[in-house]
Amino acid sequence: MMLPKRERTYTLRIAGKDYTITSADAPEHVRRMGVYVDRRIAETASSSFVSRESAAIIAALSIADELISAQDDNTRLRRELLEARQALKQQKQEENHADESTA
Repeated sequence: MMLPKRERTYTLRIAGKDYTITSADAPEHVRRMGVYVDRRIAETASSSFVSRESAAIIAALSIADELISAQDDNTRLRRELLEARQALKQQKQEENHADESTA
């Protein structure tokens, strides 16, 4: 039996402001999320003259683009894996049928 994850409260510093979140994810995962978002906002803010809010929105759109692209890749890879498994199963069935015919 798997025990439910315990939620913890974390404070993340993003774009110079502290945010308190509650998560059942591992502390390292939460820390990595905060660092990633903070870095993306900082990169956006440093590459253009935008407000902190605009930098956050632009960074969020960029992260959403990465996520959707990764989801599309995941879907494509799962489909390819399923097709490869089906082709292998078909090949094995054909080989077994050929072996039975020659026996």
